Amino acid sequence: MLLWVNDCLQSNFTKLEQLHTGAGYCQFTDFLFPDTLPLKKVKWNSKNELDWLANWKLVQTAWKSLGVEKVVPVDKLIKGKFQDNFEFLQWFKKFFDANYDGHEYNPLEARSGEPLPTEGAGAAKPGAASRMPTRAPVQARPAAVPATSSRNNSNQALNTTSTTQPARRAPPGAPAHLPASVTPARPTPTRATSGVGATPANGSNGVKTPMTRPTGGVPQQPAVDPAQVKQLKAEVEEANRQLTEMDTVVASLEKERDFYFSKLRSIEIMCQESETIGNVEVNRILEILYETEEGFAPPDDDEAQ
Repeated sequence: MLLWVNDCLQSNFTKLEQLHTGAGYCQFTDFLFPDTLPLKKVKWNSKNELDWLANWKLVQTAWKSLGVEKVVPVDKLIKGKFQDNFEFLQWFKKFFDANYDGHEYNPLEARSGEPLPTEGAGAAKPGAASRMPTRAPVQARPAAVPATSSRNNSNQALNTTSTTQPARRAPPGAPAHLPASVTPARPTPTRATSGVGATPANGSNGVKTPMTRPTGGVPQQPAVDPAQVKQLKAEVEEANRQLTEMDTVVASLEKERDFYFSKLRSIEIMCQESETIGNVEVNRILEILYETEEGFAPPDDDEAQ
């Protein structure tokens, strides 16, 4: 769906929710029915909610003049939620396919080259891509080469010591079976195994010194005070509790705001429709004002007085 929108309008929307401003539907209306909507009045990249309402007002006026009976849920669409905008776009795609006659249309020229939306609305910033090469440790691999060469040198050193050790073992006057057991083991294994094979006969020189290092260490002290950790956990829990309460309050305020905004919007539409008549039905306005929804109750008589 998003690819279809960008292809038709030559736009760069990255989310369906960005259509909540109404600017895209203004141009879609001009696309389907040329000259039925004044594109000069469209606020293409405004971040003001009043400008979004003005865009949707242009769409509703144009559709009403064309006889389109679809009710546009502006109150829901303007919130920028995915599900509401996706469902409305699904309906509009069917409406577009049913009414498009195949005529050519240049959306960029129609909106005087105005980007939709602007680069900062949803496109990736160039600075974010430029950071990626610096994160890759390209020069870290050559640094590992000396380590391998040092290992080879150490292996060679072990080899030299292991090859010289048999010459040192012969003089002590050890039994004859010891040189016999050592000599056949030297030519067959690799360099690493020859060094290991020399360590058992060498006694404490090869094995015991590395083994005693971890066992003879001093007990390590804890890096963090447990009492401080407990205090920090308590502070985090308290902060999370306050955030939960604030989210509940914000949700309640938003619901109340939307409730009263819908009343004002209904009254506004009634007044606009009554401009030609010159008078407004007061009883109808009172009905809208005292109309209630689930979760809202009318004020008591004492409070009203």
